[in-house]
Amino acid sequence: MNLGRNQKQPSRGNLLDQIGDKKRVLRFWQTATIGNSEDRLEYMQFGGDHLRPLVFLTSIEYPTSPPWGFCIDAANSGFGVFSIRRPGFGASDPVASIDQQAAIIEAFFEEAGLENIVLVSVGSANPVGARLALKSRRVTFSVFANCVFNRDVMGEFRPAWFGRLLSQTTESRAGARISLGAIRQAGKQFGSQWFYQTCFQKSPGDVAYVKTYPREMAEAWEIASAITPETWQQELQPSLNGDPFLRDGLFSAVPALAISGMETTDSWKRGFESEAARLGVPVSYLTSGDILVPYQSGTELLTLLKAKVAA
Repeated sequence: MNLGRNQKQPSRGNLLDQIGDKKRVLRFWQTATIGNSEDRLEYMQFGGDHLRPLVFLTSIEYPTSPPWGFCIDAANSGFGVFSIRRPGFGASDPVASIDQQAAIIEAFFEEAGLENIVLVSVGSANPVGARLALKSRRVTFSVFANCVFNRDVMGEFRPAWFGRLLSQTTESRAGARISLGAIRQAGKQFGSQWFYQTCFQKSPGDVAYVKTYPREMAEAWEIASAITPETWQQELQPSLNGDPFLRDGLFSAVPALAISGMETTDSWKRGFESEAARLGVPVSYLTSGDILVPYQSGTELLTLLKAKVAA
């Protein structure tokens, strides 16, 4: 079943690319300067210019690219992989709101000349992805991965102390500063592998990914731990306090899919399915992973996308 819109628009090269053919075989990060305000946006592109853009909006949990092997498999399936570090992460300039994040990323799509985009929003990137799914003419299919939408998930975090730190973040700017400092200290004292394995403990697939890709996880920690308290708070507010943009039936006429991992808890699944039904988006479960489900179950994701859209 072909759910993508504007399917006749051809894929074409990224007009902002500074790497050239090297991106056919290697993952390179580069920084684009967007619009008259010259906002910087950092992104990775892998694959030939003829491939359909498969764009990952990365999350605070994992603000880096999919593994090299996934990028190869994606190219063989007709997709060129992009990973975008949203405003406030890495070399991307911070902004004041989720709406401004969406506007800068949409401007990037426009200036790069990307067409027929399959957009995968992961974790804390989902509020931005929701806006682009509705407003961007260049996004023709959207995937919401590990999405909270509007529901209470504080009881889902493991270990319990991590959930308390996240809750403190949304209460005040001082709380955000203290909680971010505590997380940085934990990572500094025990290492990024310990931190991720501890905080992703409820999913064996997530833990397996952390162990299998130590270089990617070290890079993710380096980027995530360097954000400001302002970005940290902006990341968590919509997911933990609710996002008024997510109205009933919002995605009823939008080509989209919400995915989660089979390894997550039954309570998460119930809330996930209830919110997806309210918003009008179908759901699908991948075998392995939870927070990192689109990466840990990357082969399944590609198979699913090929069944849903014409690459």
